[in-house]
Parts: sequence; structure tokens; C-alpha cells
Amino acid sequence: MTIIEDSMLENKSDILLPFPVKPNADKSNQAIQLYGLRFYKDQTPVEYLAEFLLVFASPKEKNGEYSNSFSISKKSNGSSAYGYWPEDKIELKLFAFFPSSKLETRHPTHRAAYLDALDKIKSRLSGTETQKEETIRFIQSLLSGFVGVAKNRTWVTHCFLPASKKLLGRELNWLNSQAQKDTELKSWDNAKQHFAHDRHNFMGRGGEVLFLQLANLFSSINSPEISHLVEQPEYSHLKDKAFQLNKLVSEGLSELLGNSFGSIDSLIELLESSLSDYKLFDEPKYAPLGWVPAATKPEALLFASEINNICSMSIGALEKIDLLQILCCLHVLRSLCFQACRFEDNSLSTVGFAGRYAWVVSDPKAPPSDSMRKLAEASFNAIEAVLYRVLRHPELNKNGNGKFREADEHGFKIFRKIAKEIGIVVPPKGQGQRFSLNPGLMRFLVAALVQPGEHIRLTDFYHRVFAHYGIALGGEPLAVALAWCGNGQDKNYAIDMNTGWVEETLQQGGFLIELSDAVSIVHNPGSSNREWA
Repeated sequence: MTIIEDSMLENKSDILLPFPVKPNADKSNQAIQLYGLRFYKDQTPVEYLAEFLLVFASPKEKNGEYSNSFSISKKSNGSSAYGYWPEDKIELKLFAFFPSSKLETRHPTHRAAYLDALDKIKSRLSGTETQKEETIRFIQSLLSGFVGVAKNRTWVTHCFLPASKKLLGRELNWLNSQAQKDTELKSWDNAKQHFAHDRHNFMGRGGEVLFLQLANLFSSINSPEISHLVEQPEYSHLKDKAFQLNKLVSEGLSELLGNSFGSIDSLIELLESSLSDYKLFDEPKYAPLGWVPAATKPEALLFASEINNICSMSIGALEKIDLLQILCCLHVLRSLCFQACRFEDNSLSTVGFAGRYAWVVSDPKAPPSDSMRKLAEASFNAIEAVLYRVLRHPELNKNGNGKFREADEHGFKIFRKIAKEIGIVVPPKGQGQRFSLNPGLMRFLVAALVQPGEHIRLTDFYHRVFAHYGIALGGEPLAVALAWCGNGQDKNYAIDMNTGWVEETLQQGGFLIELSDAVSIVHNPGSSNREWA
């Protein structure tokens, strides 16, 4: 694998060097050139996490090797491409989602298959006909509680909440227009040719990007840039565990996917064994992986440490899934900013943060006249300006096509879309858009950045939030952030800004302990569920 050191990143082409292989795709899309293949506008927060976990949990070789692993291989498919072998779960989706799916795309062959599937399940149950029907309704109701995305989609494009390995499946699409023209389409076997498994309309490869960032990191975790990073004072909290993270993260995600819902897993196994006739393939079908910039190791290290902290908490599986979903979305935003500022010619340094950008946040309830709210608006505008400007860099436009619509949708505009979906940018519509932190996001920051059972000073918490995300909550990080935004205010102005809302939010969440008027402690009350290696 290619190892990129800080000293090597002296020109733009170095920053664009790919992991794991040189891309051979159309390079006219500036966002793909810069960020990798790819962040996609229609991918939902649930599907970022579901796709990330799907790649992690799936075999990376045809013979089934490297499941639950960040190792990647190209030995089994006989080509130069890296990939994985995900299951499709179509038989489970047919049973769980068909009854409530979009009517226009319920093809007669689907309906016939669904009714036959019910008969097959009934044959495995005991009791009267009424009891069997009640049992089936109960199982469907239970599975519907694990729906991640349904929206106005046909049943096969629905997505399960990724709460178990048994619920992870690749994206499938029903080619309805094509099927309607097929006059020979009379059976499920005929219908199989109209299911597509390579469109990436909803699982748009964003989860693959997150996986590949970690695969890149763990392939050379002892690289000089990582060793140098953890020696910096602001990242000293990562030093002891940085080189164990491959093992820790793999174990944490494996435990989450394998041990959370044992009874559900047993039920799914029963359904799948009964409905094996409806599988599209006799064995999982190969899915090629894309690439990421090899320069993304620093942000990947932060991502890995945050996954580990969340997985280490003694909380329910669904709570962890919720936190990991937020993490994936925030990491997409962080990745966009990291790489854009890494690539920009005039990016300023940010003392205390490796990303060379800053987000100033304000109280969600602050009135329009509030000074901090105005700074948060200016910060958001500055970030969007960078993300817009970098896609127009001459190095990304050597072919001179001058077309930016698609690049903006998957780079510049996607930042605003995801940020609003998770609530770190408000309001959802209208003027005055700005960075903000609601109680849920504050809870996330504590869970992701403070180890379970750990206690740190409030000022250290501010520095840690800044070191991971460039989010300036107050004190010195705010002074650095204002300088980056070009506000022109001095350090004393930043320190004097009223950030009492941050302390109040932490206190209301049960994360703040006030020892005195001058000293406050932030703690993660979720005790660790496993020992450090």
C-alpha cells in the first residue's frame, strides 16, 4: 500500500494520491477527484452507517475470509480491483417490507412470491391457521421496528437499521420500467433479471469511503504522520491507544453486530432458511470498492478513536447505533473540510487542530442580535466558501470542462444537506444559517471524545472538541477560530464571549460536575464494557 508522509505532501497531486489503487473512473467530477469515490447527495444518515458496517462485516475474499475486518484483498476475483462480497437480504425484505411498500412497484410476480413466502413460513409454524397468521403478523411487526429507511420507495430499496449483522444487506433496485416492458415476465425466476445490484442510488458509496479511510489508516498505522500527530499536545489523549485501534474498533463493531439481538438473529435465520428459494444469487455477489485520498489518515485516526469510545460504553445497542450514525455524518463533514483545506493554497493553520479550519457554534436559542450567533453565521459562510472555491481549483479542472453542478452536489452542497439533517446547522430553511449544538449533539461529543468513566476539566474538553472537529466552544479555541474566519477580533474578545449555554447544556445532560466556581469537570458516565488491551 502507498504510505503518504507529511513531508511528501508538497504538491496537489500528492494530496490526490489514492488508496488502495489508482482510479480509472471518469475524472471530470472534481468532487470525486478530491474526496474519493464517493459522497453522494441522496445517501441518508442511516445508510452511511449501514453501508460502512456492511463493508466491515462482509468477506473481502470470495472464500469468506476477512469478515469483520478492515483488511482488504484482491486475490479472489482475479482482477486488480479490491472489493467485498455482501449479502442482498432480498428474501428478508420481501417478507418484512412488501406489505407496506409503494403500490405502483408491486409487480404481480412480487405479490405471488410474497404469498408463497407466507405459506412457506406457515409450514414451519405449529398451531391453528389463525394462530399462524397472528404469529406472522407479530414477526412482521417486530421486523418493521428495525426499518432504517423506507420513504416513498419500493420494498426492495428499503434499508434495515444496522443493529445486527443479520440485518445488513447491499442496495438492490427494482427496474420497474424495464420490467413493465417484459411481456415474458411471469415468475420470480424471470423477475430476478430486473433487480439491479450495482446502481448505488441510495447506498451511494459514502459508507465505503468511511471504511476505506480506516483500511488506509490501519494498513500503515505506524506511519510517520500518525506517530508525529499523537506526539502533539492536543492529541496526547490518543497516544496510548492509537496503535491498538485496529483491534479495538474491530472487536467493538463485531460485538455490536453479533451479540446485541440474539433472539432476532435466530428468528432471521429461520426466515432465511425457509425462503432460500427467493435469493437472487446462490452465494454473495462481488462488489468493487472505490478509493479515498491516501492523505486522510489524520482524520481517520480521529474517527477510529471515536468509534472505539462509543463501542466501549455500557449502553444499549440502539443507543450506540444512534451515536454511530451521528458520528458517520459528522465525519463526512469533517472529511470534506479536512481535504478541502489540505488542498487549498491559502489555508491558514489552526493552533490546536490539524484540520486547518474552524466551526464556531452558538446557542440554538440565541436571538438574531446575539454576538456569538453572528460569529457562527460568519463561520458557516467561511466554510461554505472554502468548499465551493476548492472545487474550482485549476488542478481539479485541467480538462477545462468548467462543469460544476454535479461536483457541487456531491461536495459543496452535500455539506449543507448533511449538516442540516443532523442539526449542527440551523435553521433547516431560511436566512441566518449557522453552526449550533443542540443537547443531542452535545451528548454525542461527550460520548465520542471522553472515554467511558473518564473525567476531564471543562477547558480540556473545549480543547479536545476543537482538536477533533475544529468546533470552537470557547476560550483559546474560539480565539483561533475567529482568526481563521478572518473576524479580526483579538484573543481577549474571544475569551470574554459568553459561553454559559455550553455549560448549561452539559449540566442538564448530567455530564458536568462543578467542583468550584473556577473548576468544572466533564465526564462520560457510561462505564466501559471491556478492558483496554
